[in-house]
Amino acid sequence: MHSADTQSQPVMRAVRVSFICTANRARSPFAAALLRRHLTAIPVVVDSFGTMEREGDPALPKAIRAARSFGVDLMPHRARSVSPGSLRTSDLVVGFEQFHVAHSVVTGGADRSRAFLLPELALMLEEVAVPPHDADGVDLVLGRVNAVRGASSGGPSAIGDPVGGSDRRFLETYESIESMVEIVAVRLFGAGT
Repeated sequence: MHSADTQSQPVMRAVRVSFICTANRARSPFAAALLRRHLTAIPVVVDSFGTMEREGDPALPKAIRAARSFGVDLMPHRARSVSPGSLRTSDLVVGFEQFHVAHSVVTGGADRSRAFLLPELALMLEEVAVPPHDADGVDLVLGRVNAVRGASSGGPSAIGDPVGGSDRRFLETYESIESMVEIVAVRLFGAGT
């Protein structure tokens, strides 16, 4: 009987989500860690990269302090850079500023229809119908999100770089990221349902 139960459940292929920021030392590693935490029981590979060549650099001290307030440990993180073609296998690429998205497509080889600003993605996920949460559902939802992209008059906003700002600025930036990553986890992957 146990084997029949196992066979009746669909096996979801692993979906790859890549977060991209400037140096991969603050925003993208934090967002990736949050999404991983939401999706522990779901087969999703979450990684992060930067548009700058900062390979191997640690997370910024202010980023480490701010992330700790959210229960995220960025101490072990080491920066990785987007290299030519490195994002071709990503099912979803999420940037924080428009040039992150552009760099992901031009240099990383990401599919433009699957590369979004985090605020843009979160907003549109709240507006589109969400089918069952499996790999096919993720593909369907991203197709719907891409189809309605740009329909709003205001256009997507960016999440600015807190580098050079105060500890408070890092905390405020991370609060915004946390709320939007939670929308992605729930609406796109069914986390917590």
